[in-house]
Amino acid sequence: MICLENLLLEWLSIDGFLLFVIGILAAIIGVMFGAAGFVLLPALLLVGIPIHATVAVNKFATGVSSFSTVLVLVLKKKVQLKQMLPLMLLAGLGGISGAFFATRLSELTMNIFACIVLIAMFIFVLKNNKAGLVTDHQDNEQRDGEQRTNLLAPFFIGIYDGGFGPGSALLNITYFLKNQFNYVKAAEMTRFMMFASCMSAFLFYFFYGIVDWGIAIPVTVGSIVGSHIGLKIVPYLKGKWLQILLPSIFFLLIIQVVADLLF
Repeated sequence: MICLENLLLEWLSIDGFLLFVIGILAAIIGVMFGAAGFVLLPALLLVGIPIHATVAVNKFATGVSSFSTVLVLVLKKKVQLKQMLPLMLLAGLGGISGAFFATRLSELTMNIFACIVLIAMFIFVLKNNKAGLVTDHQDNEQRDGEQRTNLLAPFFIGIYDGGFGPGSALLNITYFLKNQFNYVKAAEMTRFMMFASCMSAFLFYFFYGIVDWGIAIPVTVGSIVGSHIGLKIVPYLKGKWLQILLPSIFFLLIIQVVADLLF
């Protein structure tokens, strides 16, 4: 009972409100541009939370907020759950694998890995912008051959998300854009992938004993609010804006990770 009272007081404190606001901002950016970690991870690290505990909080907050949006998307029949289940399974397996590897890697190794992945995707997005990776058009039919060829991508993105995470939603969005979905649909489908990879990774971190509920709860509540705000804003984003914003966010994420490596 005392523990619950202490947690409640912590959530209602100034620090708890700050974590709530951080959760809102991170989720909005995560839904719109796939870069929630750009806000959440540095903010939590700045207040002195160890990187593995920070990743665990990030996974819980993103997983729960993603689930809340997944429910809305399924109930409104905007995304077919049957269509997403195989990809979610791969993302979930990747997420728990990433969490397993992360608990056995140093912070330096994790940052180097993140930097390599983000640079590769930055180059990919720049290369494909001229080919129309992001458009304002409605969905085209997905090519079955290409879908089968790229089935490993959700698994490897899940590994990255479970082990570290910054830019993982953006990697998923890019994956769906490459598979001929427009940006709005790609952002919606990404919420399913994030739920699968984040919650599977979080379960590993939870049983590993590195979850701080005093931090996780206010961030998660803020993330739920922010994710729904973000989904409302996404349809108003223009293709031309996104052709500039997507590589820009990748570039900022790379700077963040390189700064962590150097300093």
